[in-house]
Amino acid sequence: MIRKTLAVVVAVLLAGATAQPAAASVGMVAKIVQEPGEFEARFPDVVKLDDGRLMAVWHRAAEHQGTVGTIRLSFGSANGRTWGESAPALADPGSMNGIDTRDPKLGKMPDGSVVMTFFVPGGKVYYSVWKPGWTRFTDPVQLSAPGITTGVYSHGAPLALADRGTHVGQVLIPVYSTGPAGGAHYIQATWRPTADPRLLVTGTHKIITNSNPPGRAYQEPSFVQYGDTVVAVIRAQQDGNGSPAIIARWNPYTAKPEFTYQSFTGVLANSHHLLKTASGKLLFTYGDKARSGRPTVGMMIGTPTGTWTKGKVVPLYNSGAADQANPSSVEIAPGTFLTLGYNAKKKSASPTGGTLWVVESHAADY
Repeated sequence: MIRKTLAVVVAVLLAGATAQPAAASVGMVAKIVQEPGEFEARFPDVVKLDDGRLMAVWHRAAEHQGTVGTIRLSFGSANGRTWGESAPALADPGSMNGIDTRDPKLGKMPDGSVVMTFFVPGGKVYYSVWKPGWTRFTDPVQLSAPGITTGVYSHGAPLALADRGTHVGQVLIPVYSTGPAGGAHYIQATWRPTADPRLLVTGTHKIITNSNPPGRAYQEPSFVQYGDTVVAVIRAQQDGNGSPAIIARWNPYTAKPEFTYQSFTGVLANSHHLLKTASGKLLFTYGDKARSGRPTVGMMIGTPTGTWTKGKVVPLYNSGAADQANPSSVEIAPGTFLTLGYNAKKKSASPTGGTLWVVESHAADY
């Protein structure tokens, strides 16, 4: 529950972070959680439920990696101003006891259920299910990835495709794999809300292959659908350094999708999120690798299925920590957006260390 005015919240935040953005209507509106001790609320995701509430999940851990983190869950009001007490996301947390469960991502299914994906060290992806009326997610089930020969990892949220003809209940799960022959892929599955397994995997497709050119790695694909086109943004790394993001497009209703590609000139996007807005435009939020500390920024894409051109880049959140971003956004009313950002600083360095914040922006800001 928020007990401080917005002015006080922002003042406290600024005591442990760099200056907030210049855009006057962009600002902090709520705190979801401040994790205890040295724990931090990393890699969050948020989705709007059918009943109007918001659901947020995140990775609670003391470090970015090399430790055992757990997935936490909180439900928020429709306007994102108030949030319930956080709790383990899994109904039986012991089902993943001693395993680092990372990068939880949420995709809403047509019946209002939510599928949460996450990965574990070593390259295995799992999913769990929440249904309306429940308070927690089911025990995780590992997703098979036929045809992917190295470890598989996930970052983007599952995408439930609109039904078309015989393509009913189809779900695309964005994943990536490592090594020269790895790259960005998706797992295709059929959503079966009352059957076991609830996601029946039917195959995989590779979107783009690593080492093209040599030293290039393609990671963290995220998807959004416009009509008969899926648009993906894929993080690109060249010899471990930033490289312009890749935009890929294809028709998911064909047996053998044909992909088209675009290099997003001037945009070094890490750990991004894609939100289809009520206007039909796309809110693209990402960690800006071109800026010190990789802060969270946003950009509005007017024609998502066309050529992307770098537009106005709006600063959304900067904790001043070197390890941040991984934003996620929802639209709570037409043209009003909430984006999550976390302060990865230790409490010894910042009084708001370990806090997961809610930042509001508006279409007019972009």
